[in-house]
Amino acid sequence: MASKHPMKLISNTTLFILAALVVTMTTTSRGLIQAATLLETQRFPALSKRYFDHVRPLIDRYCFECHDGPDAEAEIDLAGITSFDQIRENPNLWIKVDEMLESRQMPPKKSDHPTDSEKEAMVAWVGDYLAIEAKAFAGDPGRVTLRRLNNSEYTYTIRDLTGLSSLDPTDEFPVDGAAGEGFINTGDALSISPSMIQKYLDAAKGIAAHAVLLPNGIQFSPHSTRRDWTDELLASIRSFYSRHTENGGGMAVNLQGIQFDTNQGGVLPVERYLSSLSSSHEALSARTMSFADLSQQSDLNAKYLRLLWRSLYRQAPSDSSILLDRLRAQTRSLSPTEQLASKIAAWQKSLWQLTSIGHIGREGGPDGWLVEQTPLVNEQSFSFDLPDPN
Repeated sequence: MASKHPMKLISNTTLFILAALVVTMTTTSRGLIQAATLLETQRFPALSKRYFDHVRPLIDRYCFECHDGPDAEAEIDLAGITSFDQIRENPNLWIKVDEMLESRQMPPKKSDHPTDSEKEAMVAWVGDYLAIEAKAFAGDPGRVTLRRLNNSEYTYTIRDLTGLSSLDPTDEFPVDGAAGEGFINTGDALSISPSMIQKYLDAAKGIAAHAVLLPNGIQFSPHSTRRDWTDELLASIRSFYSRHTENGGGMAVNLQGIQFDTNQGGVLPVERYLSSLSSSHEALSARTMSFADLSQQSDLNAKYLRLLWRSLYRQAPSDSSILLDRLRAQTRSLSPTEQLASKIAAWQKSLWQLTSIGHIGREGGPDGWLVEQTPLVNEQSFSFDLPDPN
């Protein structure tokens, strides 16, 4: 059976093969490194034998005079090395020995000097040892200092985790030291003092103040007060509804002598929807225009256009409704469309009540933004004047 998405299948297969190759290559390279390391370490016994049979007697003859005991020159005690394990404990010592022999700085001029063949044997052994030691530890970075993040790294990490580019948790931190290398990410220079720990705790408290607890988790806000969080969420809600709504529903309020207008709510522009459907009635009926085309042309919501069309123009026989049947009849008879829109608006006010979002959930407040109303009543009071019998 052919795949419906062959390119996607090829892409996934390619990714799988590449991943397998990476794993295989990584495993193979690790195996090769381990095999090479084992091969090099197997050469250590031969090196040990060469040292104690040929090199050690030469060091004893030409070097022990200055490098023997705790008072050895340059603190290099060659006489204290009695096993090959001790040789391997300090490769840096033999790097120094190699430099001194190659540059002919040692032995000093006043001391006995080895012959050319003796010196060649010593240099060859030291070179072989350092080469094999280097290969045995290939890929090993050595001692890695545990360090903290520097100020910039910590700031950018917090911004990435919270999504807030305005946070600056290290503004009260001391300046990072550059150490001798001139870099501020050198581990040995990034120390932590007790006062620095306190600054980290204070920074964490400041970051936590921006955390907003939600039913499904947490999110971080640029603000740190409940009032600002509420305003931010309300602005987000209004922005969402403003995509296909218009201002309306605001009222003039006089609060202890202070007059102001309430926030304009997102009111659905029913008249615009009716006008677009009316002007495109023939094209929609002939299916030469789609609701997506009409939505793009009129900047209205395609889903609501479709629902309104089905409710007022293309209803099924089973969709009979006391309210909608009257509106459907008026849709065909009323012109212009604002007359029909005013009738729909009147029914909206009778059936639904828009409440204040900021009061939802408060004691005595509404349960939702749209509260269903029942226009039917069991009793109706009325009065009229009786005619005069005289």
